[in-house]
Amino acid sequence: MRRVRREREHPMTHQIHRGETVDPVEHQLLRHTWFPIARSEDVTDRPVQANILGTKLVVYRVGDTLTVARAACPHRGMDLSMGELRDGGIQCPYHGWIFAAGSGACTHVPSLPAGSSPVRTELRTYRCVEAYGHVWSCLEEPYLPLPALADAETSQWRFAYGEPNDLNCGIRQLTENFRDMGHFAFVHQGTMGPDVRREVDSYQVHREGWDLEWELTTDLGGSALDGNQSLGTRQTLTYHLSLPMFAWIRTAFPDGGRRLVAQFATPISEDGLRVREFWVVGIDDIVAETHGVSIEEMWEYETAIFAEDFPVVENQEPREAPLDVHGQAHAPADKYSIAYRRTYVELLERFAEETRQAGS
Repeated sequence: MRRVRREREHPMTHQIHRGETVDPVEHQLLRHTWFPIARSEDVTDRPVQANILGTKLVVYRVGDTLTVARAACPHRGMDLSMGELRDGGIQCPYHGWIFAAGSGACTHVPSLPAGSSPVRTELRTYRCVEAYGHVWSCLEEPYLPLPALADAETSQWRFAYGEPNDLNCGIRQLTENFRDMGHFAFVHQGTMGPDVRREVDSYQVHREGWDLEWELTTDLGGSALDGNQSLGTRQTLTYHLSLPMFAWIRTAFPDGGRRLVAQFATPISEDGLRVREFWVVGIDDIVAETHGVSIEEMWEYETAIFAEDFPVVENQEPREAPLDVHGQAHAPADKYSIAYRRTYVELLERFAEETRQAGS
């Protein structure tokens, strides 16, 4: 019988997520990280509520100007996501103050007499960008660039964007689950079928900077996607992760065609133990036109797969995957998990050192 391995603990990891305690270095790193906060399709004629690390945000669009700001009105703290878009900005539902798109400057206070100058105040605004069907923002100066999603700009792909899900776990817990092939045969019998291959082939994790990538083959046994033999049997999966939580899988089918699934995890509580999951699914023309599965059908399939994962990630202890690999047992299939945790520790150490040097 193969013995599982226990890895030696890294010297820094005793500080990070030991039980339910979040390390302040990681908390600061996440404040300097790009996170998705809303689907682009939801930012239309109404403000959208968002959150990073317990900081409540409002997202709104006026014309071509997209704004992400602190949700609390500077007048009396009302949640501006409950307001309306009016006169080139967002109007507070409490006293009607209006704050301009882009700058967040106050442009109108209804209680002032006609001809008065507006109160000199403004919203706290944040960097924002639209990418991969989502609005992204960052609470502080970004430490790492916005990661790249493979094939996101390729015209042969058709994309759909999943509804966000709020979960009681940490971003690493959710990210590790997304990249774990060993659970397919047990967690996903409802969606993939009863004959999913259980064995996980040997593989190598390749690293470039703060990105990890590896490739595996599997066989779903022919039951997935209503028994579609072109898509539900043997397939090759290329996994990619950009630390700390930007993960995607590109699947290549033996008869041609590709599928792309990406997952992004945003911490929405200050302690990082509650997250909002955003995700993207894409298929190329061969999957749709040759194998007969539409993007709508693939969206429903991936929605069901994620729903099977949620009870798992919310019922693990601790609620965040530990960075000290010594505290849990590992099998060869967990090689990616060990690489992820070690690289994450190195990222935290580098961030802490550069922050210290910048402040000295």
